[in-house]
Amino acid sequence: MPTERFYNLPAGKKKTIREAAMEEFIRVPLEKASINKIIKTAGISRGSFYTYFEDKYDVLGYIFEDAAEHFLNGWVGSAQRHNGDLWRTAEAFMDYSISNTEENVLKLVKNIVDSDKMFAITHCLCKDSGTGQYAMQEVMFNSIDKSDFKDQSIETFGKLISMIFFELAHCMGWYYHHPEDMEKIKKIFHEKLEILQYGICKQ
Repeated sequence: MPTERFYNLPAGKKKTIREAAMEEFIRVPLEKASINKIIKTAGISRGSFYTYFEDKYDVLGYIFEDAAEHFLNGWVGSAQRHNGDLWRTAEAFMDYSISNTEENVLKLVKNIVDSDKMFAITHCLCKDSGTGQYAMQEVMFNSIDKSDFKDQSIETFGKLISMIFFELAHCMGWYYHHPEDMEKIKKIFHEKLEILQYGICKQ
């Protein structure tokens, strides 16, 4: 994640860098995104960039971190409306995400889904060392009723949430291309959640 030096920048400067990165991540698939274009648009030096971020995936992590409050409000609200039921919460959150996500963020999700390195990207965004990400996961964990889970650890919950959000990203990417397929998207997402919930093998 970004360095302390980045977080100490004035709010306007952080916003300029974030918008420059968003513009580049929307322009091309993530693995083709150019740090040179980001720093040129943001009006910063290459040296400054590397005192703020380790690489472009670090910038992407900040973009998602910056949206964390909006994200958490949507998740917790969905969980409260569905009495902590993880599966109904996930379906409601997909509806919420598509209805409340700005078009530029949908474009960003589309480019992440289109990336040849999506697994690696997902891994980079889910580092155990990210205290902000762990705090988000903890809020999500505490909002869910885990009484029927055979493993109620936060570590297993984190792995499950990663799988759910991988599928959510695919759904949002497809919706960006084909908004007319909304009902099909919801149906497929529901079916995948059922496989996660019940498995595929006979009990």
